[in-house]
Amino acid sequence: MDTLSRDLLASLEAEQEASIAFLQALLRAPSPNPPGDTRAAAALLIEALTKAGLEPKLFSPQPEMPNIVAHFDGARPGRHLVLNGHIDVFPVAAHEWSRDPWGGEIAEGRIYGRGACDMKGGLASLLLAFLHLHRHRDKLAGRVTFTAVSDEETFGPWGARWMFEHQRELMMGDCLLSGEPSSPQCVRFGEKSPYWVAITVRTKGGHGAYTHSSASATKIAARIATALEEVRGLEVRAPDNVVAMFRDPAIARQIDEGCGAGHAAVIPEITLNIGRMSGGLKMNVLPSECRIEADVRLPIGLSREAVRAEVARIVARFPEATLEEISPPEDVPNWSDPDGEMMGILRRTVQELGRPAPVPVITLGGTDTRLWRYHGVPAYVYGPSPASMGAADENIALDDFLHILRTHTLAAARYLTNGKA
Repeated sequence: MDTLSRDLLASLEAEQEASIAFLQALLRAPSPNPPGDTRAAAALLIEALTKAGLEPKLFSPQPEMPNIVAHFDGARPGRHLVLNGHIDVFPVAAHEWSRDPWGGEIAEGRIYGRGACDMKGGLASLLLAFLHLHRHRDKLAGRVTFTAVSDEETFGPWGARWMFEHQRELMMGDCLLSGEPSSPQCVRFGEKSPYWVAITVRTKGGHGAYTHSSASATKIAARIATALEEVRGLEVRAPDNVVAMFRDPAIARQIDEGCGAGHAAVIPEITLNIGRMSGGLKMNVLPSECRIEADVRLPIGLSREAVRAEVARIVARFPEATLEEISPPEDVPNWSDPDGEMMGILRRTVQELGRPAPVPVITLGGTDTRLWRYHGVPAYVYGPSPASMGAADENIALDDFLHILRTHTLAAARYLTNGKA
């Protein structure tokens, strides 16, 4: 290990308590979305950047949803690495928690709080890595940009998507590194995309005893929900080099250990979730309206057009139903090269830090990294375990947080020194 890597690890080691304290402070600044107010958490990021002598730029298309961009240049020309995380988190059902969801409590080697793994743990790691790299900028080439956005949990109309539409030049780079949940055993290089639809069934309705007088909107909706399973029969034509690895039992086993049992098997599959079905007024009233909200996840190798056509064909069999698309039309399955340079740097770095090399993985949920991929920028994700993501008592192991921070810092330095750090 060379001098720069040793120096970075030494400073990370010396500041472990301060790093954990920063994550605690971030967890104690509520930023649930909805409603999406991230100002308190964003203020902590801005304070840390400003204290380090940086000049962050603030973009707030919605006053309560700020987006932050900061950058610095190395000592000589080189490549441009972008670090990205989101500030907003899932909302909280406080009665389900055994701990304060905004407390940042530490117990038995874990830190608890909404956003601990999705993604304030990863966000804190990227911010701290950025600051450590800034101190050693005289040894780096190129540019590093730190971006922290709001509104990721609702597809980012006021966050990353807005930034790409209005401040694209600030978001672009040669490579993107994110700290979204991946598990320390995996590096995300691609993701499925959601195709969300709402189907509304309307009938005449009437008295519940007069079932002969009108069709039931809820019964029709139930038949539609069952018929939608037909989308799972569509043909998926994924590139062999993208999915072949998931057929390797050893890789599949590591993916399941990191991301949850069954994850590897579902990667190439189309999935359907009927997230909500609501209709009817009361037990003895024949329902005149029912709404279905369905989440179809598209694997790599399946086009949105094919799914759209199939869903439309199914719904057309039910003249009482109308179809509405909810998800952004530009979102499609996306991936970067699973053998790309940053993938190799991350895998080697993790090994050198004493853990098994993480395996490449396509994940089931979406992230803002898709926006960089759409613009031709390779994007990779290395972050904490998703095991408690969105759940009550969400948490991250402190050892994992510190490991991820070390990995982000060294991997970024190696990318900015052409892999020689």
